[in-house]
Amino acid sequence: MRIMIWCANVISAGGGARLLSNLLPAMARQPDIDLIRLVIAPETRFKERIDIAGYSNIDIVYFNGSIQSKEGRALLQDCHVVYFFWPHGPEFVDVGLPTICTYHDTTILDFILPFMSGSSVQHCWRAAKGWIDNVTTVVVSSEHVKSRLVDHFGPPSHEAVVIAHAIVPAATITNRTISETLSARLPATYMLYPSNVSPHKNHANLMLAYAQFKLRHECPLVLFGYNTELLRYQAPNWPDIPFVPTLISLLKRTGLQLDKEIYPLGFVPDHDVIPLIANAYAVIMPSLSEGGGSYPVEEALKLGVPVLCSDIPVMREHLSRHSADICWFNPESPDSILHALEHLSSHYTHYKSAAMRGIHDPSETWDDVAIKYIHTFRIAYLKYYGALQS
Repeated sequence: MRIMIWCANVISAGGGARLLSNLLPAMARQPDIDLIRLVIAPETRFKERIDIAGYSNIDIVYFNGSIQSKEGRALLQDCHVVYFFWPHGPEFVDVGLPTICTYHDTTILDFILPFMSGSSVQHCWRAAKGWIDNVTTVVVSSEHVKSRLVDHFGPPSHEAVVIAHAIVPAATITNRTISETLSARLPATYMLYPSNVSPHKNHANLMLAYAQFKLRHECPLVLFGYNTELLRYQAPNWPDIPFVPTLISLLKRTGLQLDKEIYPLGFVPDHDVIPLIANAYAVIMPSLSEGGGSYPVEEALKLGVPVLCSDIPVMREHLSRHSADICWFNPESPDSILHALEHLSSHYTHYKSAAMRGIHDPSETWDDVAIKYIHTFRIAYLKYYGALQS
């Protein structure tokens, strides 16, 4: 089989890129995969994030033009199926081949941003429906996302294939030493939230809660992820990134002190992610919405680090196979987040011991996930050409 992975639009620099960097080589390792050609936007700098030495059947092409252009068609001509890895943003186009997409989450429809017009929401809904209605097969990352697709787009979404991928994304989690450069910027003890600053990631309620947390001096909040460094800006030098000025204003109102009670680090290189998590007092995940779960939460539990987590359906689904006790809270309530912070700190020995006991909980591998994807691709191929009844 010869597979085209089309990703000429920019993907998430966090979970999206981490998923793709693990899924691509795992797919290439499967039997009878002659070629996987990844077409990806050069802005992602994806070639710098992945080592494909030894994978002669992987071809990575930097391109951000149209799939219907002459160059795009040339890249497609020797492939059997097209996998649209990140359909969030562009509109569906018919390429005359079996097509599969992973619909990662419905956040844009479930948590509509302030000041977003009805016509903008309608455009997002129509673009999503174009994919749902026209691709050969839709893949989702959780039963929760499948249920949301059914709610937004009707009964046909019951046909979506669930392939969970909430497993440890790093090839190894043995390195626990933080680089000297980063270590010099960190407090000795810290609570960690690894995430970009999209509104649904809920930094606002987390900051409101943390400003009231009695141990914020002894255990400051460390943030890392795309654009978190912009929280260091001050008026009148507002960063021209939506929602970030709102967070900066809130940071000032709460009185949280930079580099004393809160440390916004910005984007952290892959090699420092595991050490940052491994050395944390705890990892907190206050997001209002996720698609398939949380890689940082998965990594924390694999490292024996306690977790405080939003009590939302997808995280309950994700963490149901873990034995560690999770400190749950209502993410829409700063009081609930504060209570969870205080409860964990008062019962830290219990949560730490439970997390350590759960280190060896069973988990799927990336090859297990890749096998499910390849099977889905083959079924889509047969379905498209009429060799399999839909």
